[in-house]
Amino acid sequence: MARPRSTAILILIIWLGFALRLHELASVPLRGDEAFSALNWAGIPLHQSLTEIARLEPHPPLTYLLFRFWGLLIGGIDSPFTLRLLPVFGNLIGVTGAYALAFRLSGKRTGGIAAALIWAIHPYEIWHSQDFRNYAVWAGLSVTSLWLGLRLIDRPLKINWLLHALMAVTCALMFYTEVFMSIAMALVAICWKKSDHRFLSGFLPLQGIALLIALLAFLVLQAGLLASGAYPGNIESLYIPDFLFRFLPVLTLGETAPASSLWLWIFLALSLGLFAGILARGSRRELQFIGAIVVIPFLLLGLLSLRVNIFHPRYVLGTIPGFVLLISLGSARLAAWIAKTAGAWQGYVMPLLLAPWLILSALSLHTYYNDAAFRKSPAWQELGDFLNNRVTSDDLVIQLSADPAFGYYYRGPAEDRALPSGPLQPANSIIDELQAARGNYDSIYVVSNAMPSWRNARVVEDWMRENMQPVMLSDASGLAIRQYQEWIVLEAGLIPLASFGGAVDLLDYRFFDEPLPSGELLLRVYWRPLGITGNSLKSFAHVYGERNPETGEILWAQDDQYPQSGRIDSRSWTPAEVFRDVYYLPAETLQAGSYELRLGWYDPVSGARLLTEAGSDSFLLQGFDYPPKP
Repeated sequence: MARPRSTAILILIIWLGFALRLHELASVPLRGDEAFSALNWAGIPLHQSLTEIARLEPHPPLTYLLFRFWGLLIGGIDSPFTLRLLPVFGNLIGVTGAYALAFRLSGKRTGGIAAALIWAIHPYEIWHSQDFRNYAVWAGLSVTSLWLGLRLIDRPLKINWLLHALMAVTCALMFYTEVFMSIAMALVAICWKKSDHRFLSGFLPLQGIALLIALLAFLVLQAGLLASGAYPGNIESLYIPDFLFRFLPVLTLGETAPASSLWLWIFLALSLGLFAGILARGSRRELQFIGAIVVIPFLLLGLLSLRVNIFHPRYVLGTIPGFVLLISLGSARLAAWIAKTAGAWQGYVMPLLLAPWLILSALSLHTYYNDAAFRKSPAWQELGDFLNNRVTSDDLVIQLSADPAFGYYYRGPAEDRALPSGPLQPANSIIDELQAARGNYDSIYVVSNAMPSWRNARVVEDWMRENMQPVMLSDASGLAIRQYQEWIVLEAGLIPLASFGGAVDLLDYRFFDEPLPSGELLLRVYWRPLGITGNSLKSFAHVYGERNPETGEILWAQDDQYPQSGRIDSRSWTPAEVFRDVYYLPAETLQAGSYELRLGWYDPVSGARLLTEAGSDSFLLQGFDYPPKP
């Protein structure tokens, strides 16, 4: 009965892992690297990605082949949900792989079930499973390759030779650092089968073939990157303490665990050390295997990071099975010892030993799913949707962060460009582009946030602020949206809509009754001064409606300001020179209903309003409904 029960439990664990990987799968927009994969791996012909993209981004050919196939299979790249199903399914393989690996290594189904459960809820595996990159697929295949390698060492049958060879080569062509695992497996075989020269004469060359094929693929596709120094890496360089204080928490509990907590780190160190000691007293075979697949990749990544800045836990994602085995097999052996010593039933002890890991994983997942501070991507979709419905072909959109995710979500008619194009673009080059664009577009949108580490990060924003008028300032959940136009407004024979106290004419306006992403109603007004005044005048834009039951007033929203927020003074402005003012009316103060939008001017010293020619102290621009009717 043990085997059917274990199978049923394993099936339930697989469904649990699947559910956790589907949960909130499309709630967060694609991040930059994901969008790059969608656009340049899945979204273009294979020959183009292999000849153009692969020479810029060092990934093996099977990655490009698989992702292009997936893009064709799902019918395009427009759905983040269907795109991310590829890493979901690829990583889910690891649940059964972890089970088989732990069972093969220990011969105990208890350890296998524990390993499968830990993999199914592993926060770092789930993070990558919801990321349209090749890391999660590689991780699921890599743990399976480890199992097939162990199976071959234990039972060197022809079918096992074939299966391990195919999987080892597949993994090496999915992600290059899989060769670290091939080297680790070779050392395991040497340690365990040192007297079996016949076996080693076949197994070691097999690992060498996987390594050689990966090397050949790299030489064909990307040799020029390292040789020319064109790819220095884009992550940190080697920092040895990180192996303990960063890699250890991430590879066990994910990036959303409170890794800065000293108590958490102490718990990890003591627990893993305890499990290692238990395995050392029991079966050194297990500890040797775990040590090889963790230590060897760490060392090799450290050496490689001396040349290329790729010192990041995701590049040794293949070591996670080592930590899973250490926790699952260590817990199983400790539970068996407690059950034997105390006369307790092991079925009760094992869940208690796993409980801290399950609880910490659940807390890490809760943070990942719900804490906005750990969102893997800014609100690119919100930004793209706003611009798609707002811009025209007469506008230019400048994206400050050079992020591919913007290009994935932005589909508007306006030309868009990344500026700065990179951290090394000279400031003079950026300014020349801005100067050239200035006279060719009706307005310029500057969106997203500059990369703070770039030396040229402030050039665009500083130039726009000094040379053009901001006619819209908003943000999409933290992504800045700024629209600029020339300060000088060309009058085209406009007939005044109203005149205020003989001091200023209202020529035109544009009101946007759909709130900005930041929650305001935008109003642009065009004024023409008629003469200078004794005191500095202020204008106002007011929203009136039915009496507000909370305030008892009919005034629901307002924006009072000096001309152009103080840039112009009515005591010295130039008569007949048209200028533009921008008003922001907070929409959150409004309830559903009908409203009037009125404009006026007043003397802030006396409080007296300027009267229109009709004798009114304000001018009705228009009525409107909020929210806007379809």
